Amino acid sequence: MTASIALWTSIFLNGLAQVLLKKGVGHSNDAGGAPAGWWLSLLQNVWVWAWGLSFVAATALWLLALSRLDISYAFPLLSTSFVLVALLSRLLLGEFISWKRWAAIFVICFGVILIAAK
Repeated sequence: MTASIALWTSIFLNGLAQVLLKKGVGHSNDAGGAPAGWWLSLLQNVWVWAWGLSFVAATALWLLALSRLDISYAFPLLSTSFVLVALLSRLLLGEFISWKRWAAIFVICFGVILIAAK
């Protein structure tokens, strides 16, 4: 696997993991306000487990990418996951994303394009 493929797959899985975690904590039982019960309900939640697996895979791929790429190049590219998270949160969670938030996301991505162009 090339460093570039590892990097972009890691970024995708990291963004996906954030949405899975949000879905998981949104579907956990309140457990009547008991903190221990809430934490235990998270352990039984399939979305939280999916988050964990996605996060572990993303981290492993990130380590692979960093072993071959400059951190000053790779790290700013993580911000491209903002677009992915916004899209997935809209599609999977039904969140509203204002035009101001979209504009801010694309301003950040413009900076990433400048970095990626080397």
